[in-house]
Amino acid sequence: MGNETGIRFIKRMDKGFYFINLEKRSCKDETLGQIGMGKLYKTVIVEDDSVVNAFIKKEVESHGKFEVVGSFANGSETLRYLSENKVDLLLLDIELPDTNGFEILKELNEPPITISVTGYEGNAITSYDFGNLDYVTKPIIPERFYKALDRAYEKLAAEKETSIHDYGTKFKGVDRNVFVTYSNIVYISSNGKHSVLHTVDDGIEVIGTLKDIEPKLSFGKFRRVHKQYIINMEYLAHIEYFSGGSHVAYMKDEEKSQVPVSRIYLSGI
Repeated sequence: MGNETGIRFIKRMDKGFYFINLEKRSCKDETLGQIGMGKLYKTVIVEDDSVVNAFIKKEVESHGKFEVVGSFANGSETLRYLSENKVDLLLLDIELPDTNGFEILKELNEPPITISVTGYEGNAITSYDFGNLDYVTKPIIPERFYKALDRAYEKLAAEKETSIHDYGTKFKGVDRNVFVTYSNIVYISSNGKHSVLHTVDDGIEVIGTLKDIEPKLSFGKFRRVHKQYIINMEYLAHIEYFSGGSHVAYMKDEEKSQVPVSRIYLSGI
């Protein structure tokens, strides 16, 4: 097979095809790779398949914002390392020879930002119950994996900023402008040409559609989950699937709010 496209195909009899894209990167990806400056976020890979492990390592290092400080094929070595070392990002295979990846997360008091790697779609939804940032299913699609890495970088960069100051912004209220900190917003719902900021204390009606409001939101924290809803990922408890194909996001506020999730937005949460 020729390599004119810059894509190499690795056939795995047990897990299908793995597509390793050797050239294609978005403009954003190329910029990140070229800069290669500033802090590199410490990353640990947990994957028992050596071919997949090597692929993940190559993609992580080519991203330009992460460094691989550990690579493991089982749960016991992973737990030993993470108990003694602080890392920023964990790329965690769920199906391991000696344990389940979720069991590893249960053992960690303060798990790092985690992206699950799984061969089973059902594990993807479960991963949100453990506070995982994202998931990638096997066979791994490079563009999808790179998107997950971008999200991890955005979140890490945002956390670095918010550790200095909890940022917020002004919204145009019905009667007056209001300043709301991002960390107080649980979710936002659409109400025609107005929107409602559902905060930890109350609901604040503001002028503007979700499309108008999105540019104001904190970098990396908020995600559109429905044409009428945006959620703050910091408050997401888990996503539940119901018969008939509907999904609901359960939030970690006192009201235990439930927000509908459209299937078209599910993979981007």
